[in-house]
Amino acid sequence: AVVSTQRTGGTYDIKRPGPEDRITLLKHVNLLSRLSKNMLITIMTALFTESKVLFLDKSLSSLTSTLHALTSLLYPLKWVCIYIPMLSVGIRALVRDLVQSPSPYVIGMLKNDYSQVREYELKDTQVLVVDLTKRQLDDMRDEEGRTLPISETSRKSLKHELRDLKKNHEPVDQSELWRSFLKPYLSQIDSLCFDAEKVDGIRRIPMANYIEKIKQVKPGDEKFAEKLFSTQMSQLWLQKQRLAISRH
Repeated sequence: AVVSTQRTGGTYDIKRPGPEDRITLLKHVNLLSRLSKNMLITIMTALFTESKVLFLDKSLSSLTSTLHALTSLLYPLKWVCIYIPMLSVGIRALVRDLVQSPSPYVIGMLKNDYSQVREYELKDTQVLVVDLTKRQLDDMRDEEGRTLPISETSRKSLKHELRDLKKNHEPVDQSELWRSFLKPYLSQIDSLCFDAEKVDGIRRIPMANYIEKIKQVKPGDEKFAEKLFSTQMSQLWLQKQRLAISRH
Protein backbone atom coordinates (compact mmCIF):
# COMPACT_ATOMS: atom_id res chain seq x y z
CA ALA A 1 0.00 0.00 0.00
CA VAL A 2 1.17 3.53 -0.77
CA VAL A 3 0.37 6.46 1.52
CA SER A 4 0.72 10.00 0.20
CA THR A 5 1.55 12.85 2.55
CA GLN A 6 1.65 16.58 1.95
CA ARG A 7 4.87 18.29 3.03
CA THR A 8 6.46 21.62 2.27
CA GLY A 9 7.80 21.40 -1.25
CA GLY A 10 5.36 18.81 -2.56
CA THR A 11 3.72 15.44 -2.05
CA TYR A 12 5.70 12.42 -0.88
CA ASP A 13 4.73 8.77 -1.29
CA ILE A 14 5.49 6.38 1.56
CA LYS A 15 5.23 2.64 1.04
CA ARG A 16 6.30 -0.59 2.67
CA PRO A 17 9.09 -2.29 0.67
CA GLY A 18 7.68 -4.98 -1.62
CA PRO A 19 9.21 -8.09 -3.23
CA GLU A 20 10.59 -5.98 -6.06
CA ASP A 21 12.57 -3.93 -3.52
CA ARG A 22 14.18 -6.89 -1.76
CA ILE A 23 17.57 -6.70 -3.50
CA THR A 24 17.97 -2.98 -2.82
CA LEU A 25 16.87 -3.55 0.76
CA LEU A 26 19.35 -6.37 1.37
CA LYS A 27 22.19 -4.23 0.04
CA HIS A 28 21.62 -1.86 2.96
CA VAL A 29 20.69 -4.37 5.65
CA ASN A 30 23.37 -6.95 6.38
CA LEU A 31 21.43 -9.49 8.40
CA LEU A 32 24.53 -11.61 8.97
CA SER A 33 26.08 -8.74 10.94
CA ARG A 34 22.94 -8.31 13.04
CA LEU A 35 22.12 -11.98 13.67
CA SER A 36 24.13 -15.12 14.29
CA LYS A 37 23.77 -17.95 11.77
CA ASN A 38 21.82 -20.10 14.24
CA MET A 39 19.51 -17.20 15.08
CA LEU A 40 18.83 -16.52 11.41
CA ILE A 41 18.02 -20.16 10.69
CA THR A 42 15.67 -20.34 13.68
CA ILE A 43 13.93 -17.09 12.71
CA MET A 44 13.52 -18.03 9.04
CA THR A 45 12.11 -21.48 9.82
CA ALA A 46 9.70 -19.78 12.24
CA LEU A 47 8.61 -17.38 9.49
CA PHE A 48 8.30 -20.10 6.84
CA THR A 49 6.00 -22.05 9.18
CA GLU A 50 3.99 -18.93 10.14
CA SER A 51 4.89 -18.81 13.81
CA LYS A 52 4.47 -15.82 16.11
CA VAL A 53 7.67 -13.75 16.27
CA LEU A 54 8.23 -10.63 18.37
CA PHE A 55 11.33 -8.53 17.62
CA LEU A 56 12.95 -6.10 20.08
CA ASP A 57 15.53 -3.38 19.47
CA LYS A 58 16.67 -0.10 20.97
CA SER A 59 16.81 1.55 17.55
CA LEU A 60 13.65 2.18 15.55
CA SER A 61 15.44 2.30 12.18
CA SER A 62 17.37 -0.92 12.90
CA LEU A 63 14.18 -2.64 14.08
CA THR A 64 12.02 -1.80 11.07
CA SER A 65 14.74 -2.36 8.44
CA THR A 66 15.57 -5.78 9.92
CA LEU A 67 11.92 -6.85 9.82
CA HIS A 68 11.50 -5.67 6.23
CA ALA A 69 14.68 -7.51 5.21
CA LEU A 70 13.72 -10.76 6.94
CA THR A 71 10.22 -10.88 5.45
CA SER A 72 11.68 -10.10 2.00
CA LEU A 73 13.67 -13.36 2.27
CA LEU A 74 10.39 -15.31 2.16
CA TYR A 75 10.12 -14.61 -1.59
CA PRO A 76 8.45 -16.01 -3.69
CA LEU A 77 6.15 -16.42 -0.71
CA LYS A 78 4.74 -13.33 0.95
CA TRP A 79 3.89 -12.80 4.62
CA VAL A 80 0.12 -12.29 4.75
CA CYS A 81 -0.52 -12.50 8.50
CA ILE A 82 -0.30 -9.73 11.11
CA TYR A 83 2.69 -7.50 10.33
CA ILE A 84 3.51 -4.48 12.52
CA PRO A 85 7.14 -3.31 12.18
CA MET A 86 6.82 -1.01 15.20
CA LEU A 87 4.17 -1.44 17.86
CA SER A 88 3.83 1.28 20.47
CA VAL A 89 2.52 0.46 23.93
CA GLY A 90 0.49 3.68 23.93
CA ILE A 91 -2.73 1.68 23.72
CA ARG A 92 -2.02 -1.03 26.29
CA ALA A 93 -5.16 -3.05 25.65
CA LEU A 94 -4.32 -3.25 21.94
CA VAL A 95 -0.78 -4.42 22.70
CA ARG A 96 -2.07 -7.14 25.01
CA ASP A 97 -4.59 -8.35 22.44
CA LEU A 98 -1.96 -8.43 19.69
CA VAL A 99 0.79 -10.29 21.55
CA GLN A 100 -1.76 -12.78 22.86
CA SER A 101 -3.35 -13.24 19.43
CA PRO A 102 -3.73 -16.87 18.31
CA SER A 103 -2.91 -15.77 14.75
CA PRO A 104 0.67 -15.77 13.40
CA TYR A 105 2.39 -12.41 13.54
CA VAL A 106 5.59 -10.48 13.00
CA ILE A 107 5.70 -7.57 15.42
CA GLY A 108 8.49 -5.15 16.26
CA MET A 109 8.73 -3.31 19.56
CA LEU A 110 11.24 -0.95 21.15
CA LYS A 111 12.94 -2.49 24.17
CA ASN A 112 11.81 0.30 26.48
CA ASP A 113 8.22 -0.40 25.47
CA TYR A 114 8.68 -4.15 25.86
CA SER A 115 9.69 -3.66 29.50
CA GLN A 116 6.16 -2.38 30.09
CA VAL A 117 4.61 -5.59 28.75
CA ARG A 118 4.16 -7.75 31.79
CA GLU A 119 5.63 -11.21 31.63
CA TYR A 120 2.28 -12.89 32.23
CA GLU A 121 0.93 -11.26 29.08
CA LEU A 122 3.31 -13.40 27.01
CA LYS A 123 2.89 -16.58 29.02
CA ASP A 124 1.51 -19.47 26.94
CA THR A 125 1.49 -17.32 23.79
CA GLN A 126 3.80 -19.66 21.81
CA VAL A 127 5.90 -16.67 20.70
CA LEU A 128 9.54 -16.51 19.67
CA VAL A 129 11.05 -13.30 21.10
CA VAL A 130 14.09 -12.00 19.19
CA ASP A 131 16.27 -9.46 21.01
CA LEU A 132 18.21 -7.73 18.21
CA THR A 133 20.23 -5.63 20.66
CA LYS A 134 21.55 -8.57 22.68
CA ARG A 135 21.47 -10.95 19.68
CA GLN A 136 19.61 -13.60 21.62
CA LEU A 137 16.35 -15.56 21.46
CA ASP A 138 13.78 -16.02 24.21
CA ASP A 139 11.73 -18.95 22.95
CA MET A 140 8.36 -19.12 24.72
CA ARG A 141 7.10 -21.90 22.46
CA ASP A 142 6.49 -25.39 23.81
CA GLU A 143 9.02 -28.19 23.26
CA GLU A 144 7.56 -29.08 19.87
CA GLY A 145 7.62 -25.44 18.77
CA ARG A 146 11.22 -24.94 19.89
CA THR A 147 12.40 -27.98 17.93
CA LEU A 148 13.60 -26.92 14.48
CA PRO A 149 11.26 -28.49 11.92
CA ILE A 150 14.09 -28.98 9.43
CA SER A 151 16.48 -31.91 9.52
CA GLU A 152 19.99 -31.68 10.94
CA THR A 153 21.32 -32.16 7.40
CA SER A 154 19.39 -29.13 6.12
CA ARG A 155 20.42 -27.06 9.13
CA LYS A 156 24.11 -27.84 8.66
CA SER A 157 23.86 -27.07 4.94
CA LEU A 158 22.25 -23.69 5.60
CA LYS A 159 24.81 -22.86 8.28
CA HIS A 160 27.66 -23.70 5.91
CA GLU A 161 26.20 -21.55 3.11
CA LEU A 162 25.58 -18.63 5.47
CA ARG A 163 29.16 -18.87 6.72
CA ASP A 164 30.42 -18.64 3.13
CA LEU A 165 28.20 -15.63 2.42
CA LYS A 166 29.47 -13.82 5.50
CA LYS A 167 33.08 -14.65 4.62
CA ASN A 168 32.61 -13.33 1.07
CA HIS A 169 30.67 -10.26 2.23
CA GLU A 170 27.72 -11.03 -0.05
CA PRO A 171 24.59 -10.21 2.03
CA VAL A 172 22.44 -9.76 -1.09
CA ASP A 173 23.02 -13.40 -2.08
CA GLN A 174 20.92 -14.40 0.92
CA SER A 175 17.85 -13.82 -1.22
CA GLU A 176 19.00 -16.51 -3.65
CA LEU A 177 20.06 -18.80 -0.80
CA TRP A 178 16.59 -18.90 0.75
CA ARG A 179 14.92 -19.19 -2.67
CA SER A 180 17.09 -22.25 -3.31
CA PHE A 181 16.15 -23.58 0.12
CA LEU A 182 12.45 -23.27 -0.71
CA LYS A 183 12.70 -24.56 -4.27
CA PRO A 184 12.43 -28.34 -3.58
CA TYR A 185 9.31 -27.83 -1.47
CA LEU A 186 7.55 -25.43 -3.84
CA SER A 187 8.55 -27.32 -6.99
CA GLN A 188 6.83 -30.46 -5.65
CA ILE A 189 3.67 -28.46 -4.97
CA ASP A 190 3.89 -27.04 -8.48
CA SER A 191 4.38 -30.49 -10.03
CA LEU A 192 1.50 -32.06 -8.10
CA CYS A 193 -0.77 -29.12 -8.89
CA PHE A 194 -0.16 -29.55 -12.62
CA ASP A 195 -1.03 -33.27 -12.46
CA ALA A 196 -3.84 -33.02 -9.89
CA GLU A 197 -7.39 -33.89 -10.82
CA LYS A 198 -10.03 -31.22 -10.44
CA VAL A 199 -12.52 -31.56 -7.59
CA ASP A 200 -15.40 -29.09 -7.77
CA GLY A 201 -13.39 -27.20 -10.39
CA ILE A 202 -10.29 -26.88 -8.19
CA ARG A 203 -7.03 -28.81 -8.50
CA ARG A 204 -6.60 -30.30 -5.02
CA ILE A 205 -3.34 -31.77 -3.76
CA PRO A 206 -3.61 -34.46 -1.05
CA MET A 207 -1.12 -33.82 1.77
CA ALA A 208 -0.10 -37.50 1.74
CA ASN A 209 0.96 -37.27 -1.92
CA TYR A 210 3.01 -34.18 -1.20
CA ILE A 211 4.80 -35.71 1.77
CA GLU A 212 5.65 -38.81 -0.27
CA LYS A 213 7.31 -36.56 -2.86
CA ILE A 214 9.25 -34.73 -0.14
CA LYS A 215 10.54 -38.02 1.27
CA GLN A 216 12.22 -38.60 -2.08
CA VAL A 217 13.85 -35.18 -2.51
CA LYS A 218 14.28 -33.92 1.10
CA PRO A 219 14.30 -36.96 3.41
CA GLY A 220 13.99 -35.91 7.05
CA ASP A 221 12.23 -32.64 6.25
CA GLU A 222 8.69 -33.99 6.10
CA LYS A 223 7.64 -32.09 9.23
CA PHE A 224 8.81 -28.78 7.80
CA ALA A 225 7.16 -29.56 4.45
CA GLU A 226 3.84 -30.31 6.14
CA LYS A 227 3.93 -27.05 8.12
CA LEU A 228 4.99 -25.05 5.07
CA PHE A 229 2.24 -26.57 2.91
CA SER A 230 -0.37 -25.63 5.55
CA THR A 231 0.58 -21.93 5.78
CA GLN A 232 -1.61 -19.17 4.40
CA MET A 233 1.22 -17.81 2.26
CA SER A 234 1.86 -21.21 0.63
CA GLN A 235 -1.83 -21.63 -0.11
CA LEU A 236 -1.92 -18.15 -1.64
CA TRP A 237 1.10 -19.03 -3.79
CA LEU A 238 -0.64 -22.29 -4.77
CA GLN A 239 -3.75 -20.38 -5.85
CA LYS A 240 -1.59 -18.31 -8.20
CA GLN A 241 -0.06 -21.51 -9.61
CA ARG A 242 -3.54 -22.96 -10.21
CA LEU A 243 -4.58 -19.78 -11.97
CA ALA A 244 -1.49 -19.88 -14.19
CA ILE A 245 -2.16 -23.53 -15.10
CA SER A 246 -5.83 -22.87 -15.88
CA ARG A 247 -4.80 -20.24 -18.43
CA HIS A 248 -2.85 -22.80 -20.46
